[in-house]
Amino acid sequence: MNPVLSTALLGGALAVDNRSSLRLLVSQPLCGGLLTGLLLGEPRAGFFAGAILQMLFLGWMNVRGGRAPDLPLGGVTAAALSILARKVPASEAGVPGLILFLAILGALAVAVVGRALYRYGESRSYVLTETALRFIGEGRMRLACGLHLSSLAAHFVAGFAIVGAAVLIGPRIIAGVTEVTPALWSDAMGPLAVLLPFVGAGTLLARNLARIRLFLFLAGFLIVYLMSFFGG
Repeated sequence: MNPVLSTALLGGALAVDNRSSLRLLVSQPLCGGLLTGLLLGEPRAGFFAGAILQMLFLGWMNVRGGRAPDLPLGGVTAAALSILARKVPASEAGVPGLILFLAILGALAVAVVGRALYRYGESRSYVLTETALRFIGEGRMRLACGLHLSSLAAHFVAGFAIVGAAVLIGPRIIAGVTEVTPALWSDAMGPLAVLLPFVGAGTLLARNLARIRLFLFLAGFLIVYLMSFFGG
Protein backbone atom coordinates (compact mmCIF):
# COMPACT_ATOMS: atom_id res chain seq x y z
CA MET A 1 0.00 0.00 0.00
CA ASN A 2 1.11 3.57 -0.66
CA PRO A 3 2.92 4.88 2.47
CA VAL A 4 1.01 8.17 2.46
CA LEU A 5 -2.35 6.38 2.28
CA SER A 6 -1.43 3.78 4.90
CA THR A 7 -0.18 6.35 7.43
CA ALA A 8 -3.20 8.59 6.76
CA LEU A 9 -5.54 5.66 7.44
CA LEU A 10 -3.65 4.89 10.65
CA GLY A 11 -3.87 8.55 11.69
CA GLY A 12 -7.63 8.54 11.17
CA ALA A 13 -8.06 5.29 13.12
CA LEU A 14 -5.99 6.56 16.06
CA ALA A 15 -7.90 9.84 16.04
CA VAL A 16 -11.11 7.85 16.53
CA ASP A 17 -9.54 5.84 19.34
CA ASN A 18 -8.36 9.02 21.04
CA ARG A 19 -11.69 10.87 20.76
CA SER A 20 -14.12 8.02 21.34
CA SER A 21 -15.16 6.47 24.64
CA LEU A 22 -13.30 3.24 23.78
CA ARG A 23 -9.82 4.64 24.58
CA LEU A 24 -7.60 1.61 24.03
CA LEU A 25 -4.57 3.93 24.39
CA VAL A 26 -2.99 2.56 21.22
CA SER A 27 -3.25 6.14 20.01
CA GLN A 28 -0.43 7.28 22.29
CA PRO A 29 2.75 8.28 20.37
CA LEU A 30 4.68 5.32 21.80
CA CYS A 31 2.23 2.87 20.19
CA GLY A 32 1.41 5.04 17.19
CA GLY A 33 5.08 5.39 16.29
CA LEU A 34 5.60 1.63 16.48
CA LEU A 35 2.51 0.92 14.35
CA THR A 36 3.68 3.45 11.79
CA GLY A 37 7.11 1.86 11.72
CA LEU A 38 5.55 -1.55 11.16
CA LEU A 39 3.53 -0.19 8.24
CA LEU A 40 6.62 1.39 6.68
CA GLY A 41 8.93 -1.56 7.33
CA GLU A 42 11.08 0.14 9.99
CA PRO A 43 9.51 -0.58 13.41
CA ARG A 44 12.60 0.41 15.37
CA ALA A 45 12.82 3.88 13.77
CA GLY A 46 9.08 4.42 14.19
CA PHE A 47 9.14 3.37 17.83
CA PHE A 48 12.12 5.65 18.52
CA ALA A 49 10.44 8.74 17.03
CA GLY A 50 7.15 8.04 18.82
CA ALA A 51 8.96 7.44 22.12
CA ILE A 52 10.73 10.79 21.89
CA LEU A 53 7.46 12.64 21.33
CA GLN A 54 5.88 10.70 24.20
CA MET A 55 8.72 11.66 26.56
CA LEU A 56 8.41 15.32 25.69
CA PHE A 57 4.86 15.29 27.09
CA LEU A 58 5.20 12.84 29.98
CA GLY A 59 4.83 15.62 32.52
CA TRP A 60 1.81 17.24 30.87
CA MET A 61 -1.27 17.66 33.04
CA ASN A 62 -4.64 18.96 31.82
CA VAL A 63 -5.28 21.62 34.45
CA ARG A 64 -7.04 25.00 34.32
CA GLY A 65 -8.57 24.17 30.96
CA GLY A 66 -5.23 23.45 29.32
CA ARG A 67 -5.21 20.61 26.82
CA ALA A 68 -2.31 18.75 25.27
CA PRO A 69 -1.81 18.93 21.50
CA ASP A 70 -3.22 16.09 19.42
CA LEU A 71 -0.41 13.64 20.27
CA PRO A 72 -1.85 10.60 18.41
CA LEU A 73 -1.59 12.46 15.11
CA GLY A 74 1.82 13.77 16.14
CA GLY A 75 3.14 10.29 16.92
CA VAL A 76 2.19 8.92 13.51
CA THR A 77 3.60 11.99 11.77
CA ALA A 78 6.90 11.95 13.67
CA ALA A 79 7.52 8.32 12.81
CA ALA A 80 6.44 8.67 9.18
CA LEU A 81 8.49 11.80 8.52
CA SER A 82 11.63 10.44 10.17
CA ILE A 83 11.42 7.28 8.05
CA LEU A 84 10.22 8.65 4.70
CA ALA A 85 12.43 11.76 4.68
CA ARG A 86 15.54 9.56 4.72
CA LYS A 87 14.31 7.85 1.53
CA VAL A 88 14.04 11.07 -0.48
CA PRO A 89 17.12 11.24 -2.78
CA ALA A 90 17.95 14.81 -1.74
CA SER A 91 18.35 13.80 1.93
CA GLU A 92 19.95 10.36 1.59
CA ALA A 93 23.24 11.80 2.78
CA GLY A 94 21.61 13.94 5.46
CA VAL A 95 22.53 13.74 9.13
CA PRO A 96 20.02 11.48 10.97
CA GLY A 97 19.91 13.83 13.95
CA LEU A 98 18.83 16.78 11.81
CA ILE A 99 16.20 14.70 10.00
CA LEU A 100 14.80 13.42 13.30
CA PHE A 101 14.74 16.94 14.76
CA LEU A 102 12.81 18.29 11.78
CA ALA A 103 10.42 15.32 11.92
CA ILE A 104 9.65 16.08 15.58
CA LEU A 105 9.04 19.74 14.72
CA GLY A 106 6.68 18.71 11.95
CA ALA A 107 4.87 16.35 14.32
CA LEU A 108 4.41 19.11 16.89
CA ALA A 109 2.94 21.37 14.20
CA VAL A 110 0.51 18.61 13.17
CA ALA A 111 -0.44 18.02 16.82
CA VAL A 112 -1.22 21.72 17.30
CA VAL A 113 -3.30 21.88 14.11
CA GLY A 114 -5.18 18.73 15.13
CA ARG A 115 -5.97 20.16 18.55
CA ALA A 116 -7.14 23.47 17.07
CA LEU A 117 -9.41 21.68 14.60
CA TYR A 118 -10.85 19.50 17.37
CA ARG A 119 -11.57 22.52 19.59
CA TYR A 120 -13.31 24.23 16.70
CA GLY A 121 -15.48 21.18 16.13
CA GLU A 122 -16.13 20.91 19.87
CA SER A 123 -17.45 24.45 19.95
CA ARG A 124 -19.97 23.60 17.22
CA SER A 125 -20.98 20.14 18.45
CA TYR A 126 -23.71 21.32 20.84
CA VAL A 127 -26.25 21.17 18.00
CA LEU A 128 -25.58 17.47 17.41
CA THR A 129 -25.60 16.78 21.16
CA GLU A 130 -28.95 18.45 21.69
CA THR A 131 -30.42 16.68 18.67
CA ALA A 132 -29.13 13.27 19.84
CA LEU A 133 -30.58 13.81 23.33
CA ARG A 134 -33.92 14.73 21.81
CA PHE A 135 -33.90 11.57 19.69
CA ILE A 136 -33.12 9.48 22.77
CA GLY A 137 -35.98 11.09 24.65
CA GLU A 138 -38.29 10.29 21.77
CA GLY A 139 -37.08 6.69 21.62
CA ARG A 140 -35.46 7.14 18.21
CA MET A 141 -32.28 5.29 19.15
CA ARG A 142 -31.13 4.52 15.62
CA LEU A 143 -31.00 8.17 14.69
CA ALA A 144 -29.16 8.98 17.93
CA CYS A 145 -26.60 6.23 17.20
CA GLY A 146 -26.27 7.56 13.67
CA LEU A 147 -25.35 11.00 14.97
CA HIS A 148 -22.77 9.47 17.30
CA LEU A 149 -21.22 7.49 14.46
CA SER A 150 -21.17 10.59 12.28
CA SER A 151 -19.06 12.39 14.90
CA LEU A 152 -16.62 9.46 14.94
CA ALA A 153 -16.49 9.61 11.14
CA ALA A 154 -15.65 13.31 11.37
CA HIS A 155 -12.75 12.52 13.72
CA PHE A 156 -11.49 9.89 11.28
CA VAL A 157 -11.69 12.25 8.30
CA ALA A 158 -9.87 15.00 10.20
CA GLY A 159 -7.07 12.67 11.29
CA PHE A 160 -6.81 11.16 7.81
CA ALA A 161 -6.59 14.58 6.14
CA ILE A 162 -4.09 16.15 8.55
CA VAL A 163 -1.70 13.20 8.67
CA GLY A 164 -2.04 12.55 4.93
CA ALA A 165 -1.18 16.16 4.06
CA ALA A 166 1.79 16.21 6.44
CA VAL A 167 3.22 12.93 5.18
CA LEU A 168 2.65 13.92 1.55
CA ILE A 169 4.63 17.17 1.69
CA GLY A 170 6.71 16.80 4.87
CA PRO A 171 9.48 14.47 3.59
CA ARG A 172 10.20 16.76 0.64
CA ILE A 173 10.37 19.80 2.90
CA ILE A 174 12.73 18.03 5.30
CA ALA A 175 14.86 16.85 2.37
CA GLY A 176 15.03 20.41 1.06
CA VAL A 177 16.10 21.78 4.45
CA THR A 178 18.80 19.14 4.91
CA GLU A 179 20.07 19.77 1.39
CA VAL A 180 20.59 23.51 1.91
CA THR A 181 21.78 23.28 5.52
CA PRO A 182 25.52 24.03 5.73
CA ALA A 183 27.72 21.08 6.62
CA LEU A 184 28.86 22.79 9.84
CA TRP A 185 25.29 23.02 11.13
CA SER A 186 24.46 19.50 9.96
CA ASP A 187 27.43 18.02 11.80
CA ALA A 188 26.44 19.85 14.97
CA MET A 189 22.93 18.39 14.73
CA GLY A 190 24.27 14.88 14.37
CA PRO A 191 24.17 13.98 18.11
CA LEU A 192 20.49 14.96 18.35
CA ALA A 193 19.41 11.39 17.62
CA VAL A 194 21.05 10.48 20.93
CA LEU A 195 20.31 13.66 22.87
CA LEU A 196 16.60 14.07 22.17
CA PRO A 197 15.51 11.29 24.57
CA PHE A 198 17.52 12.96 27.32
CA VAL A 199 15.84 16.27 26.47
CA GLY A 200 12.48 14.56 26.96
CA ALA A 201 13.58 13.10 30.29
CA GLY A 202 14.89 16.49 31.36
CA THR A 203 11.57 18.11 30.44
CA LEU A 204 9.77 15.63 32.66
CA LEU A 205 12.09 16.34 35.59
CA ALA A 206 11.81 20.08 35.05
CA ARG A 207 8.02 19.96 35.29
CA ASN A 208 8.04 17.95 38.48
CA LEU A 209 11.14 19.31 40.20
CA ALA A 210 10.99 23.02 39.52
CA ARG A 211 13.97 23.83 41.74
CA ILE A 212 16.42 22.10 39.42
CA ARG A 213 15.03 23.60 36.22
CA LEU A 214 17.89 26.04 35.80
CA PHE A 215 20.44 23.31 36.50
CA LEU A 216 18.89 21.02 33.87
CA PHE A 217 18.86 23.78 31.30
CA LEU A 218 22.51 24.72 31.92
CA ALA A 219 23.60 21.08 31.96
CA GLY A 220 21.77 20.35 28.70
CA PHE A 221 23.22 23.47 27.08
CA LEU A 222 26.74 22.51 28.19
CA ILE A 223 26.38 18.93 26.89
CA VAL A 224 25.14 20.08 23.48
CA TYR A 225 27.87 22.72 23.27
CA LEU A 226 30.66 20.29 24.16
CA MET A 227 29.40 17.60 21.76
CA SER A 228 29.10 20.17 18.97
CA PHE A 229 32.52 21.67 19.76
CA PHE A 230 34.30 18.32 19.74
CA GLY A 231 32.45 17.14 16.63
CA GLY A 232 29.95 14.77 18.29
